[in-house]
Amino acid sequence: MMMNKNFDPGKLLTASETLKANDKWTIFTHRKSDGDALGSASALFEAGVNAGKIVSWFSPDERLPETYKYLAHFDDFRTCENFAFIDDGTLYVFLDCATEIRSVSGFDISNPLNSLNIDHHEDNTNYARVNCVDGLASSTCEMLYRVFTAGNWDITLNMAESLYTGIYTDTGSFSFSNTSQRTHDIAGELIALGVSPAKMTDRISQNKTPGDLQVWARALSRVKVFGPQNIFAVTMVYADDFREAGVDMTGTEGLSQMFMSIRGVKFAAVATEYPDGTIRLSIRSRDGSPFGAGEFARQYVGGGHEKAAGCSFPCKAGEVMSELEAAILRKYHECNRPHQ
Repeated sequence: MMMNKNFDPGKLLTASETLKANDKWTIFTHRKSDGDALGSASALFEAGVNAGKIVSWFSPDERLPETYKYLAHFDDFRTCENFAFIDDGTLYVFLDCATEIRSVSGFDISNPLNSLNIDHHEDNTNYARVNCVDGLASSTCEMLYRVFTAGNWDITLNMAESLYTGIYTDTGSFSFSNTSQRTHDIAGELIALGVSPAKMTDRISQNKTPGDLQVWARALSRVKVFGPQNIFAVTMVYADDFREAGVDMTGTEGLSQMFMSIRGVKFAAVATEYPDGTIRLSIRSRDGSPFGAGEFARQYVGGGHEKAAGCSFPCKAGEVMSELEAAILRKYHECNRPHQ
């Protein structure tokens, strides 16, 4: 169900007051956390510590992308697949999670306990007790900045760098159509707080290892471009690629966005095989694509927004490339089917 994009700004202050009223926070980010999820968690963790709160942070991820190791409290992250939610006064905060199933399991939407949902995905299901979701915001970090300013929180340099990280990555370096004047205004305010754009670009975009590049090279060698005017691109990364390059699976951050630089490509999907055989898709789209990344991902109970999304893909590794191409073309023909 698509949410109403008519956002009530009063929800920003409500979210701020909810955070201030609770002394213990448990933060959750989504599976395969990206710069926006990690940046928002880092900023909120820092805000909580500075306010004297007891703060913890969980995600289903076994490891976080080393790209973001510079973020404050990166090492405070804890992996957790199944979480025991109890009514002990803890405030459970979900960041960048369109639905509760994108994060740890165990959350009961019929009894949401003391929970807060801060997000920007337009398909957010408003599953928490308190929901602060604006489908027109560029990122969860943009939302969190607005929550902080609504409540007159002090924003430290660590927090500012974390918030800038999420805005930078979720707007594709300020190139996606979700980049608004407000997005630039907020980025400017973070720069005024001490953020260095050049330093942040170096940290986020210029830190791949030789092993990571070996994996990227293999993915590039397999890319297939197809469809009308070659608007679609897909590729595959196998579990053996990571093992043979001697790197973990976090080094593909940014790979799917790279395929959007192919001339004419409007929609790209990178399939990654995990050691247990699971196939995960990282999807990107831009203006001109017949359907968005999020729309495609939701067919497979995935999540994200219209420019960037992810999901599991029900297929064996050896069949992914052909099956993914077929699925994309099916979706294309559905979108172009004449209305009766």
